[in-house]
Amino acid sequence: MRITSDNVTLAQVGETASTQGRGVSGSVIARLISAPDDTDEVVGEVALFVDRAAIHAEASSYSRAAILAMGVQAALVAAGVALAVYFFSTRPIQAVSNELHRIRFETGARLHVPFSNRSDEIGRLVSDVNDVLATERQLRVAREAAELKMRLIFEKAETGIFLLRDRGILESWNPAFLRLLRLTPEQLPQSGATRLQQLLQPHASRLGALIDQCLATGQSNDLDLEFPMDGNSHPGWIEISLNPIGHTELQGVVNDITERKQGELAAQELATRDSLTGLLNRRGLDTGLGAAFSRHSPGFVPELALLHIDLDYFKAVNDGYGHEGGDRVLRQVARILQHNARRGDLIARPGGDEFVIALTGIADRSKAVEIAKTIVGEIQQPIDIGGHNVYVGASIGIAFPSGQHDSPEAVMRRADDALYGAKRAGRGQVHLAAMPTTPHTSAVA
Repeated sequence: MRITSDNVTLAQVGETASTQGRGVSGSVIARLISAPDDTDEVVGEVALFVDRAAIHAEASSYSRAAILAMGVQAALVAAGVALAVYFFSTRPIQAVSNELHRIRFETGARLHVPFSNRSDEIGRLVSDVNDVLATERQLRVAREAAELKMRLIFEKAETGIFLLRDRGILESWNPAFLRLLRLTPEQLPQSGATRLQQLLQPHASRLGALIDQCLATGQSNDLDLEFPMDGNSHPGWIEISLNPIGHTELQGVVNDITERKQGELAAQELATRDSLTGLLNRRGLDTGLGAAFSRHSPGFVPELALLHIDLDYFKAVNDGYGHEGGDRVLRQVARILQHNARRGDLIARPGGDEFVIALTGIADRSKAVEIAKTIVGEIQQPIDIGGHNVYVGASIGIAFPSGQHDSPEAVMRRADDALYGAKRAGRGQVHLAAMPTTPHTSAVA
């Protein structure tokens, strides 16, 4: 800067007279100075030298200093914030986390709330965690008690319990399952290695169908299976029930239903047996004959000889010795028929003093007549009814199936006609029924 008056330099700062007006790195800003009492009178001049390089250098230096100061300030603030976060947040949370990892849930221990954080968010967080721990501990105790209870039931139950996956593979089972299926632990060494169908091989196809049905419908189903009893001639029965618990898993139970089945069979036996003689009754005879005819394929004539037997002179025994004497005679005749029949033959007392034998597997007429004559001969022997011998006889009519369209009822009618033919011939006779194409009945002496 330079101040002049009447071309005389009064003062100068910065550039010298030798550099005046060069304008190499800057410019000159000049302003006239007026007299204080007369603005029109010029008394001097003020010139300002503008050095842009110097200004730029000064500005750059100032900017660097300002940036450095701001950086130091920001670093100090960040360090302060980091220290505050560490001491007032991170460190307490880390302490809580370390304590949480060391804690043993079964001891009932609780987390300690840091003294400096009792009334802030960390303190509330620790309190909430303690509440969660207490609830979790209660649930754990309840679950362990339930598991213990279920384990006791699982191990001690009389019902066999098992789990299946992948259409029959045994996943787990209880001791009752092994006992009911007559197995030892050695026969099932590990889970996932044996299918239920392998353990019950005779019923494998039915079990496979049961498993498929349960998985397809999503509904529980059960199946009754006849099961051999060790050292017992009478078979046992088990009931297997399956319930789907997933897309491929099934929960199953197995129960011994032998007693129930025996009761059902006994009831069926009572319904089809004559209570006096133990032979089949009318219902049992009809069922047996129906099965004998239906088990054959169409067009096949069953090999069967039907003997219809009626006692002679039985009324005289009933009249003379009462029903007790008559019952003794009927029981003895039943024993004679059982003695002359074979296993698989049907022996029945439809009612009164009438009996029926279905000799299965016999198509030879002479053989059937021979058996009938033997029966007649044995019935004619004296029968002891308690200190008294009585005599009765028997007449027998024999009929055979005639063709593929024949029925049990038709064969029975022909045997009945042959019986009455034997009665008319003088009793104690055996008559063969004529086949439907022959209009007569031939007697056999």
